[in-house]
Amino acid sequence: MLVKDKVRTEKAVSATRTIIVEDEPLFRQLILSLLAGDPEIDVVAEASTGEDAIGLAERLQPEVVLMDIELGGGMSGIEAGFAIKFARPSTGIVVLSSHVNKQLIVNSGGWSYLLKRNVRDISSVTRAIRGASWGMLVIDPQITEMLNPRANTALVKLTVDQLQLLERVAHGMSDMAIAEEMAMAEPDISRQLVEICQVLQIKLDNRVDTRVAVVKAYLDQTRGF
Repeated sequence: MLVKDKVRTEKAVSATRTIIVEDEPLFRQLILSLLAGDPEIDVVAEASTGEDAIGLAERLQPEVVLMDIELGGGMSGIEAGFAIKFARPSTGIVVLSSHVNKQLIVNSGGWSYLLKRNVRDISSVTRAIRGASWGMLVIDPQITEMLNPRANTALVKLTVDQLQLLERVAHGMSDMAIAEEMAMAEPDISRQLVEICQVLQIKLDNRVDTRVAVVKAYLDQTRGF
């Protein structure tokens, strides 16, 4: 277990405070080295067990915990994640896993999910961390590539453009990035999301972010793994 000095000398005060929980030392070091160059991510501590992760989260109150759910021995990453969220619901959880667990993605209540084999794509990791700090649900792009709308669901009523927009929202892309990639005006993205909610019969309220709601509906109505 390692905790950084509380005095920030290299990272901006506004950087996302993050704890890394990974029981494989070399893999944990890989993540640390990849994130070290991002001024918007501040890794304040690292842990190798679920028990240590809970203690560090209680003490340091990070905005995000990047959690390997397959910790060896003791408490699992899933158990630790739920304990951290119960103690401080605003904490974002980004799951690291060697395989896809759709049930966990759907039932976790909004945890982001990344495949460990793709962490070298640092842009996906940083998007997931930043998105989780904003309360978003971010899914590994390789997972969404496996998905197809299930028959007899409202998802099949979406246009190709709406499905592409939904996939990019699931990847944690910002409105600006989506607009640039899809040649859309930024205001049109919000309008399209409202239309998607209507097609998918999503009832929105102030407690659930629109992006989280549409991504969860997307996962509920797809098949592929």
